[in-house]
Amino acid sequence: MNKSFLVLITILVLICCTSTKVTPERRCVTIRKNDFRSIREDIFKSVVKNETIFLNEIKFECVFSAMYLQKGMYDNFGKWNREIYPDGEIHPILVWNNVKLFANDTTEFIVAANGLESFETIYASVLVFDKNNKDLLAANSVYKAKLIKYFSTMIKSNDDKNEDFYEIYHKMVYPK
Repeated sequence: MNKSFLVLITILVLICCTSTKVTPERRCVTIRKNDFRSIREDIFKSVVKNETIFLNEIKFECVFSAMYLQKGMYDNFGKWNREIYPDGEIHPILVWNNVKLFANDTTEFIVAANGLESFETIYASVLVFDKNNKDLLAANSVYKAKLIKYFSTMIKSNDDKNEDFYEIYHKMVYPK
């Protein structure tokens, strides 16, 4: 075969293969310790008994640890009440029931803390409900802004030296 023909074929293969690859966009070029780059309001989709439920989720993006809110909740309120394992996941969503988040407010909240570390992003997230399972991060919630501020402060005030949460969490997720 002609050498220039082989070079042409090689170039065409390279152009063809590289032009069809889709590279995910990285939203977090840098991550921030005890901070976040942005707050993203998102919808958490859940299917329960063939019924699809859409819940409001707040994501704090480009954090140093996807577990900031899980750790913060543990540091402030102790061990969670239950774990929810989404399909195929080894890392659960941690749920605290009946927690009072604000001084001078008797409201008891249900807090579900989650997070994700992937090539595209790293975030810590939260879903919050009242005792009647009302979504308190909905657009019309009187608590929404106050909750976002509360969890923002929780990330920024994380105590790196306190590692109790990680010990308990890793024993649960990776038992011997």
